[in-house]
Parts: sequence; structure tokens; C-alpha cells
Amino acid sequence: MQFAYFCKMNTISMNSSFSKLFLFSLIITIILTESCDDNLNDIVPYIPINIVLDLQADLSYVGVGTTAILTPDPIGSGILTFSSSKYQPISLGQVIEGNGLILYRLGTDEFAVYDITCTFKASTDYCALEMDETWLIPECPCCGSEFNILLEGSPVSGPAAASLKQYSCFIRNNQLYIRN
Repeated sequence: MQFAYFCKMNTISMNSSFSKLFLFSLIITIILTESCDDNLNDIVPYIPINIVLDLQADLSYVGVGTTAILTPDPIGSGILTFSSSKYQPISLGQVIEGNGLILYRLGTDEFAVYDITCTFKASTDYCALEMDETWLIPECPCCGSEFNILLEGSPVSGPAAASLKQYSCFIRNNQLYIRN
């Protein structure tokens, strides 16, 4: 009777050890698989983003379903350019670091904000995307990758595999706050 009890306890202990070993090897496999991904070098370098734009003044020309870009001028001050050529770019008093941002207005009180840097070899090339005539499919002049703003910045052609880097944003008191 005692022998059966010992065997049963030993089986439970072996199952527990097997489960822990299986879990450990599963975690190691996932880590190794992810570390072998060629796209890990395609991450956009960190740039501090802390921008506030007024919805009625700065973004009044950005209607629902339209795009604007915020890029630095030669001295680093932000220039807001709109998808419609009938509106002149606005010079902002805020410093913009990096290549800039793409702002897409999803709804009256909702925006999506993406880094304008191509995700292919971003840490070495640091290539700024150029907007196409629709302002919805920016293209990289360095590698030819194209991204779809309507598909959350997903790559649609070219060697880039990662989506555009997205920044968090929220609206408070008629102002759009963009931060990372």
C-alpha cells in the first residue's frame, strides 16, 4: 500500500517536472525564433515626442479621412503640411525631432499618428517617407517600401516588414496631444 502511494506521488512529481520543462523549452523556442527575425533591426530609433496641436487653429484643415504631415524645417521648428494643396503649410512654434509625423483623422475626435520614418533599416538609413498623391500610401525613396495609412501603417510593398511606428494621442480641451 505504501509502495503504491510512493509511485503515485513520484508520477505527479514527474508530470510537474515535465510541465515545467515543456514550458521552459517553449519559452526558449519563442525567444530564439523572435531573435532570428531579420526585421528586429528595422525598428525606428526613439525620438522624444511631446506635441500639442490646437484642433480649431492648427488642425482645422484636417477633416475626417484626411491626412497632414508634421515635419521639421532646417532649424527644427515644426511645419504642418496638409493633403489639400489649397491650404498653405503652417509654421508651428514647437520643436520637431526626427523625420516627423503623419497625422490621419479617423473621426471628429480621433486621430492616428505615425512616425514618417520607413521601418526598413530604420536604424541605419533613417529614411523619411514621401506622401503619394492620395496622401494615404507613403513611399520610401530609399527602398521603395509603401505603407497603407488606412491599414494602420502596414507595409503593402517593398522590403519593409514592420508597420509604421505609431504614437499615442488623445484630445483634451480642443487640443490634440501626441506623446510617447
